[in-house]
Amino acid sequence: VSVKIPVVIPRIDRIDENGEVTDIAAELVSRTALQWESEVVEEGEDNSEKIKRTGRVRIPSRCLREIIDEHKSFASRICKPPVSLQVSIGWGAKSEVSMKIGEPLQVSSNVSIQDWVPPDVVAKSKVTLEFCCAEKQPGKTSSTSGRMPYVWCGQLRRTIDLSNDADEKSHCARIAFFQCGVYVVSACAKLSSLDTPGVEELWWAPHANIIKVSEEIQ
Repeated sequence: VSVKIPVVIPRIDRIDENGEVTDIAAELVSRTALQWESEVVEEGEDNSEKIKRTGRVRIPSRCLREIIDEHKSFASRICKPPVSLQVSIGWGAKSEVSMKIGEPLQVSSNVSIQDWVPPDVVAKSKVTLEFCCAEKQPGKTSSTSGRMPYVWCGQLRRTIDLSNDADEKSHCARIAFFQCGVYVVSACAKLSSLDTPGVEELWWAPHANIIKVSEEIQ
């Protein structure tokens, strides 16, 4: 019998409680193990009896380790990211705002490197912060046509020197909207190594910000 059971688990820490490197395969097997229970009715000469059976279903550790070794990006998908990225909109650092067409809005982001990343790795790495915006259900809520829905004012991306302690490791820009609708604004951090150009990991902010644009603020 083959079944597919969706499982949602939190991301795995790279360093465990004892300060040691986490065994990712063993931790994933432990978190996804399922306990099953069933009852079987056995008919006897005198009466019937219910027998309870239990067991555990686990991912084979050997197969999982082979997957981790062959697919280098697999661990990045299930472990906590090496960077912490936050995005805020407006001067009050709100997660949702309502505004009129044409009004500018400031978008800010900041990034920090997790403590478990080795200093020698940090010294050879760089992070590029980049803003992005998308409209929810484009074409259904826009009140005008033939216009660009929004325009960024300033740089969309900024590369941060991680070895420079004086760098605030932040970025900001402004965005103005020219169509009514509901928009989502977020940012991503592109982490790359100076030793291997062209190879990078991309991490999105954990939460996006919602902007509701209308002719008049209700």
